Amino acid sequence: MVFALAIGVLLGGCTIFSSPAPPPIAGPPLAPPGAVGYVVCPTKVSPVQLSTGLAEPPIDLPVTGSPVLGNTAIATAPDGKWAYVVATDGTGDASAARREGTAAGGGAVVIPVDLATQEPGRPVRIPGHGGTRAIVVTANGATIFAASGTEVVPISASTLRVGTPIQLGSHHQIYGMALNPSGTVLYVLAADGVYPIDLSRDVVGAHISTGLTVSSVDGPHGIAVSPDGGTVYVIGQGGANFGGRIQSIDVATGALGPSGNFDAYGIAAPAAIVVGPSGRNLFVLDAANDWITEAPAATLAPAPPYRIPARSGTAASGVQHPTDMVLAPGGKTAYVVDGFDALVPFDITTHAYGAPIGVCSGASSMAIGVTR
Repeated sequence: MVFALAIGVLLGGCTIFSSPAPPPIAGPPLAPPGAVGYVVCPTKVSPVQLSTGLAEPPIDLPVTGSPVLGNTAIATAPDGKWAYVVATDGTGDASAARREGTAAGGGAVVIPVDLATQEPGRPVRIPGHGGTRAIVVTANGATIFAASGTEVVPISASTLRVGTPIQLGSHHQIYGMALNPSGTVLYVLAADGVYPIDLSRDVVGAHISTGLTVSSVDGPHGIAVSPDGGTVYVIGQGGANFGGRIQSIDVATGALGPSGNFDAYGIAAPAAIVVGPSGRNLFVLDAANDWITEAPAATLAPAPPYRIPARSGTAASGVQHPTDMVLAPGGKTAYVVDGFDALVPFDITTHAYGAPIGVCSGASSMAIGVTR
């Protein structure tokens, strides 16, 4: 537990990172066709051409002050035309804060980013107090759901109007969110369990206690749904030794299913989970030991981990403390956000890592957009 908390303190205290990384390509920031990864940092977004491994010039976000590291998340619209960043405006406008009911000196915002021009739009101020760690877009692209403290805030993608927040209640800070394949239920990960939200009625369902504490690393992808929508998977820390855990939930009954732990390998801080395209295997990213572990969905018994290659000259003596992992279209390559300033490809079939791709400093999460 002490080690896991130490990781959190290390990440929370870092504001400037330095490590050797390939420079971004020159030229105007125009989105290329194909799959593009968008890595979000406290004040920037780095677009990365996944087909070539080249980083475009970063996009400056219109936020003020110094947002807390890890308190920023990004999602893309299904049509590949927009990305949306949820963040905390570090200073904000005091009069606007009073008028809109947010805390003076700053508040939560959602920033639309035009992926054709890669230009950010005007921030949309949203209610709520606390972490802004997760954001999703519905399958039809009509609605954005942003986490703001203990509230899920709906926003119309066409008008950017803010809807009525869905309240989880005090002390239920949101750490991650995942939609089921049909887009009818939003599963919200909090420190005390999972809350299913029926999006047809905006009603919060019965709380599902997992017995896990959310990892010390803030990441938006600590929860995932199987391709058939029948199972929810959650990662965190638990047990007598506060070790890394993975827990399944049966959607039909809300009951806990098989669980697994990483104690044999020393995993202490799971940061992200992705489900393979077939739904038979899961991949868990660990922030404490800098590796990925694969586990069959049927048993959740993890195989020996695949360590992320150390990078010389990093701010943390060769370790990365990765914070997020996203599976690319096609389901063959996962991309790891290393927590500092790089994106690392991982082939889920061969378990080989690719060369790191330099991105903005303080990278915390990623989303993939497909442009045509």
